[in-house]
Amino acid sequence: MSRIIDRGGAISGGEKRDYVIQELVETERNYTDVLSSLLRHFARPLSSLLRPEDSTRIFFGIKELAEIHVGFHSQLRKARNGAALAQVFLDWREKFLIYGDYCANLTLAQNTLQETCARNEVINQEVIRCQQEANNGKFKLRDILSVPMQRVLKYHLLLDKLVEETPREWVEDCRALTKAREVMVDVAQYINEVKRDSDTLDIIKDIQASIIDWDVPEDAQLKDFGRLLRDGELKVKAHNDHRIKARYAFVFEQVVLICKAGRGDQYCYRETLRLDDYRLEDPIGRKTLGRDSRWSYQWILVHKQGSTAYTLYARTEEQKQMWIKALQDAMDNVNPAACRNTNHKFKLTTFDAPRSCQRCGKFLKGRIFQGYKCEICRLAVHKQCIAHSGRCVPTAPLLTPPPPLPCERALAVKLWFVGEMGRDAASNKLESREDGTYMLRVRPAGQPRLKHETNYALSIKAEGAVKHIRVFKRDVDGADLYYLSESRFFKSVVELVEYYERASLSENFEKLDQRLLWPYRRVLAKALFDFRGCERNQLSLRRGYRVVVLSKEGDAKGWWKGKIGDQVGFFPKEYVEEE
Repeated sequence: MSRIIDRGGAISGGEKRDYVIQELVETERNYTDVLSSLLRHFARPLSSLLRPEDSTRIFFGIKELAEIHVGFHSQLRKARNGAALAQVFLDWREKFLIYGDYCANLTLAQNTLQETCARNEVINQEVIRCQQEANNGKFKLRDILSVPMQRVLKYHLLLDKLVEETPREWVEDCRALTKAREVMVDVAQYINEVKRDSDTLDIIKDIQASIIDWDVPEDAQLKDFGRLLRDGELKVKAHNDHRIKARYAFVFEQVVLICKAGRGDQYCYRETLRLDDYRLEDPIGRKTLGRDSRWSYQWILVHKQGSTAYTLYARTEEQKQMWIKALQDAMDNVNPAACRNTNHKFKLTTFDAPRSCQRCGKFLKGRIFQGYKCEICRLAVHKQCIAHSGRCVPTAPLLTPPPPLPCERALAVKLWFVGEMGRDAASNKLESREDGTYMLRVRPAGQPRLKHETNYALSIKAEGAVKHIRVFKRDVDGADLYYLSESRFFKSVVELVEYYERASLSENFEKLDQRLLWPYRRVLAKALFDFRGCERNQLSLRRGYRVVVLSKEGDAKGWWKGKIGDQVGFFPKEYVEEE
C-alpha cells in the first residue's frame, strides 16, 4: 500500500484510491472475522442444544461463506494494482452465487431463531450468553445473520467508488475495475432475483394448497407454469355457454387457471387455458350494460384454431387494463416478439443450475424461467438478448467434451507438458516468451531430491525472468496429493496446473503474482465458422477470430480446448485452422 499523504498534505488521485482499497481490504478482513465468530461463538456452542433441522436453518451457508471469504480476502490482500484487484472479483463471482440461497433463507433463519428462543428458555439464555462472549452483547445473533446480505450487496458500491477515484490516465485499471463493478452489480441482481423468486414460490405453493379438485397428474406443480402475474375476481362466459359465471383467475406466465371461489381461502378448480393456444382481442369501446353494470368492461381470449373463445369481464376500465397487461406480458414471455426475427426455436426455460447468457455474459436470474433456450442449438439467452442472438446454426457437432484422462496418460496431450528437460534448457526456451508462458517438465534423473519432492517441476516466465518451482507429493488423510506449498493440495498434477491457470501463484510465493497463462507448446488458430457454445465449458467462436489452442486432449472426439480473451472452453477442432 502506498503512503496516503504526501509532504505537502495534499491528497492525490492515486492516494484517494488507496483509501478506498484500504477500506475494501480492511472491511473484508472484518467480515471474515464476523463469519468466523458466527461459527465459533454461535453455531458450535448452540449445536448441542438446537434440533439438527433448526441448526441447519439458522446457520445455513455460514460455513461455506466463511471458507469462501478466507480465500477471497487473501487474494484481495495480495492484489498489487487495480487490474489485479478487479481480476479477484472476476475469479470469485460464481462462488458468490451462494448468497442467493443464503438471502432467500434469511427470513426463515431469523424466524426459526426467534421461535426457538421463545419456546425454549434454556436456548434463549445460551444465545444471550453467546452474544455476550462474542461482542459484549452489543449485537444480537438475529442482526449478525443479516451481515452477509449487507456485505455482498455493498461490493459494487465500493468498486464504484474505486472507479471514481482511479485516475483516468490509468486506462487498464479503469477498464478492469469498471468490468469488476459491472460483474458485482450483476451478482447483486442475481441474488435479489433468487430471493424474490423464492418468495414467489412460497406464494405459489400456498395457492396450490388452496385449490381443490385440481385434475392434474400428482407430480404436477403450479410453479411449472411460471411466476404469478395477477390474480383476482372476474366474470367469464364461454362462447359455447350463454351463462356468465363468477370466477377467480390466476394468470401465470404460461397459463390462466380459472377457479370458483370457495369458502375461506379455498378455490374449486374449473379449467386451465394455455396462453400459447390463445390470442387476446380487445373490442375497444364495447361495453355490456346488463343487469350488473359493474361488470361491463370486457375483452376476449380466442383460441388460435377458432375452436372456442372466452369473454372476460372486469369491474372497471382500470382493472380491465391491468388484466390485459398481465395477459399480454404472459403471452410475450411465452412467444417473445423478437423470436419472429430469428430462426432459433427459443423456449422459456427453467435452468436447474446457474447459467450465464451466451450473448451478454450476465447471469440468467431467478429460480424459475430465468431465460430462453433454443431447442436446436441449445443457446441460452435473456429475453432482451433474443434480438441479438444471431442465426441458429444446428450443424455444430453435438459432442460432449471428453472426461479428464488419468494423470499419466493425460500429460502427453497437454500443450504445457514437455517431457524430460533440465532447468537451463527450460530457461533458454522461455526467456524470449511473454510473461505467463509456462511448462511442466520432468527433471533429469540423478538430481538431488528434497523430502516429498517429485520428478516434476513448473517453469514459468514472470516479471521478465524464468522461475522454476518444484512439485511435491505426500500422503494426506490416506491419499497421495500434489502441492507447491501446503496452502493447497491436488489429486493430480493436471488438477494442480488447471487450478493455477485460474488463480495466482502468490498464495504459495508472495512475490510471484502470476497465473499460468500460456502453455509453452500453445498453437494459434483462426476460426473458419461461427460456433455457439451451448454448455458452460464450451467456447463460442466467431469467424475470423484468433484462438489460442491450450490443449488437444479431446482430439479423438473432435474437440480442442482454447482461449479467446478471458474466455476458456472446448470447441470443435474442425471449426478452426492452425496458423
